[in-house]
Amino acid sequence: MGATNSTADDGDAAATPTGGLGTFGGVFTPSVLTILGLVLFLRLGFVTGNVGLTRMLLILFAATSVSILTTISLAAIATNLRVGGGGVYYLISRTLGPAFGGAIGLVLYLAMSVSVAFYAIGLGEAVASVVGSDSASLPRLIAAVTIVLLLGLAWLGADIATRFQYVVMVCLIVAIVGYVVGVVPDMETSRLRDSFAAPSGGEPFWVAFAIFFPAITGFTQGVAMSGDLKTPSRSITRGTFAAIGLSTVVYLFVIFTFAAAVPLGELRDDTAIMRRLAVAPAFVDVGVIAATLSSAIASMLGGPRTLQRLAADRLVARLEPLGVGAGPDDNPRRAVLLTTGIALVTVALGDLDLVAPVISMFFLASYGLINFATYNEARAQSTSFRPTFRFFDWRLSLLGTLACLGAILAIDPVAGAFAAVAVFALYTWLERSISASRWADSTRGHQAARVRTGLQQMAESSDAGRDWRPVTVAFVPRDPGRRERLVRLAGWFEGGAGFTTVTRIVRGRGPIVRRHASSVDRELARELSFADSAAYHRVLVADDLDDGVAAMIQAHGLGPLRTNLALFSGADIGQSAPPDGDDLDGLAAERGTMVQTALRFGINVGVLSASESGWRALDDHADGPIAVWWTDDRTGRLLTLLAWMCTRTPDWSGRAIEVHLVGDDPQRSVDVQRQIDDARLPATVVGAVDPDDFVEATSAAAFVLAPLRVRHGRLLGPADRSLSELSERLGLVVFVQAAAEVALDVQPDDAPLALVADARERAEAAASRAEELDGEASRLMVAAEMLRIELGSEDPSVTEAVEASAAAQRTYLDARARAEEAWRIVAELDPSEKVEAVDPSVWVPADEVRSAFRRGGSRR
Repeated sequence: MGATNSTADDGDAAATPTGGLGTFGGVFTPSVLTILGLVLFLRLGFVTGNVGLTRMLLILFAATSVSILTTISLAAIATNLRVGGGGVYYLISRTLGPAFGGAIGLVLYLAMSVSVAFYAIGLGEAVASVVGSDSASLPRLIAAVTIVLLLGLAWLGADIATRFQYVVMVCLIVAIVGYVVGVVPDMETSRLRDSFAAPSGGEPFWVAFAIFFPAITGFTQGVAMSGDLKTPSRSITRGTFAAIGLSTVVYLFVIFTFAAAVPLGELRDDTAIMRRLAVAPAFVDVGVIAATLSSAIASMLGGPRTLQRLAADRLVARLEPLGVGAGPDDNPRRAVLLTTGIALVTVALGDLDLVAPVISMFFLASYGLINFATYNEARAQSTSFRPTFRFFDWRLSLLGTLACLGAILAIDPVAGAFAAVAVFALYTWLERSISASRWADSTRGHQAARVRTGLQQMAESSDAGRDWRPVTVAFVPRDPGRRERLVRLAGWFEGGAGFTTVTRIVRGRGPIVRRHASSVDRELARELSFADSAAYHRVLVADDLDDGVAAMIQAHGLGPLRTNLALFSGADIGQSAPPDGDDLDGLAAERGTMVQTALRFGINVGVLSASESGWRALDDHADGPIAVWWTDDRTGRLLTLLAWMCTRTPDWSGRAIEVHLVGDDPQRSVDVQRQIDDARLPATVVGAVDPDDFVEATSAAAFVLAPLRVRHGRLLGPADRSLSELSERLGLVVFVQAAAEVALDVQPDDAPLALVADARERAEAAASRAEELDGEASRLMVAAEMLRIELGSEDPSVTEAVEASAAAQRTYLDARARAEEAWRIVAELDPSEKVEAVDPSVWVPADEVRSAFRRGGSRR
């Protein structure tokens, strides 16, 4: 899954690994050398002496659990895609997206660069201790020289550096063997038994955990070499698990030998206890130097490769020059130079104690995001998530995420909070600055899963009209100017809450027409993107426009989201219809037929009919209210609601809404104003007017919403005037006809949901009782018949049994009648529960389903 953007060609070279490193040299060696670091030689005895053997084993188990859970998630991602260069950054960015990946990539690179300085200073202190120097500047001088030497090593390439790591590994093995040979003679079983309990006066458990935990943070060092591996997916999985397994065995062995050879008090007081226990102190000195040097090498190799991939992905423009590699192995020499500079500056700064905890938190944050990315991918039910790693389970990834969060809180919550703020700030910045998708990640799958869940939850609930929002189909014309205006109108009515699908119908059939439709669809998508519109787009092929409208308004939507508003473009003033009529603005009769079609399917309809002066006035920010022409309550309520939706957009924000009521009844004005006030809509009834005064009454308005009538295929406005006549005199007008009731004010308790629920419960109870009585009546009937066969029909006991059976049957029939009546009441309260007869030539219902609904049950 490389970058799909054509401008990232240089970075794509890393997407297909060209390196020659195998599992042992590329992943296992750098990982195990980093895990078996300074904590093993200088801190493990101290931690064991403070908490005792039992708690030390718990600490090791907790820390190792984090690494194992994260590696399981790592293996799942690595075996689900072709892993490119960049290690952890690559895996997170290709799963959670460029913003998440870029944020963690930047902080991870910084952490590895600073870590080079930490390890180099540690090496300098170890060498100074060996030579017996007390000079404060010598360790930093040695650290600076070491960093320059590491620069030369990294400059030559990963292959040379890896071979040098083999030398370091031999030194580490020699150090451990020297310790084993020296400690075995001092081990005693009795001392081991005494070491299980925690000593008095030791450090608290979580303090000891915080001291030990950095030991395991190096297990992903090998992952950073992903671009230099022959088979990244296999090597990352096998090499990381092997490194964790071997290092855990080493830590277990050293912990037990410590506990068996030295009392806990001595372990706590002597941080250099390993030197004393080894066959010769020099062995441990070699081990300390090897441990620090190996960790520094791993960071010097991994950091630049992370930065190189991030730069090649072009997420940060100023970093793009660092994405260029050198030689056949694409060695990131420019990034190596920057890493060297950061490390040298870090050494020169002096006191690093304040920075160190935050650096550790950056590593932990990357582990947490690896787990979360895998959990997110799995829970999204993405069809592309098919990892070949057999032992993956999304619950393990969730547990790994929580474990990393727990480790952050246990080790240093303040540093963790600082690291979280840094990652979030970078994420926010990248989210805003990245303008285009550069690859396919799991974000879309997660969004699809959320949409699916939301639609299912919406389908299972009912708002009873309390949350009406427009689900609009805008049938756009061929002319681009008028098309843009209709899309703009749909955006006003949407009001930041609805959904709009811009639709174009292409008349005809055959492959040529279908190709034209595909081209139109692409052009329409570009127009909407250019206009920064939130609308969707759809192009239909139909034999005629009326059939296209009918098909679209019936099929449009998903689940509970169904079309409830159709918008058409009326003929703008001064522009005649095309002679061939092949447009939505064609013949007026054809347009009227399409509007009638939408109304017959119960869809509210709006027709935009505007003059050029009306649009110019709007673009010039002319003042003026929104006028609503209220004739009947159903259409008037919809017009007022749509007017209010418009005021939620920048074009109409702050505009007054004036309601002009047709008629001369003062009480009606009071009633309509009460409806508006109860609905908390900022509209005012300005008075009752004569129907013929429409133009004069609304002439001062910047935008007019008026009722629409369709008569014999003709579209008419107030006073049965043509739309073009009214638009010419008014400017910007939308004519609307409500095909369905829209309630302005539905309170939570006003809806009949409680009545429906109570009626349903009674009906289900009655149906359940009838079913029980049916079974009892059947049982008595069978018993009576068996008794008659055995004793004969003249026997008194048979007569009693027959009478009991008949009584049970009557009771059952009565209960069934009560249940049917209960379901009839439910159907009256909730029309969706009605079970009606259907013409068999049209539909054959499933008897099982109908019976289930009569009983009040369902398979779900």
